[in-house]
Amino acid sequence: MVLGSRVLFVISLLLSCGAAAAESVTPAEFRLKAPQAKRVSVVGTFNGWDPDAHPLHGPDRNGVWTLSLSLTSGRYRYMFVVDGVRWTADPNAVASQDDGFGKRNSLLFHGH
Repeated sequence: MVLGSRVLFVISLLLSCGAAAAESVTPAEFRLKAPQAKRVSVVGTFNGWDPDAHPLHGPDRNGVWTLSLSLTSGRYRYMFVVDGVRWTADPNAVASQDDGFGKRNSLLFHGH
């Protein structure tokens, strides 16, 4: 009977950990006004800085590109890549930091 109780406890613990992890994943909204762009993507610490990983949708009639991306809570550095060649910081980011290459990385404090 003790073994059965332990198995139930472990299963309950695993299920509660999974539920807690699922609850901490929430959407982050990325937006960039770039009406002349043919393609915009977001790159950052959440996708290995891969310009092909997360393209934004758009532009809408106001020239805005958007993407809702599910992320766990945390601090992320990111930039936008316009037309595959122009890396640019988010002009609406609340904070940024030097990227070490003469530009600025935008900072996202997600779920804080």
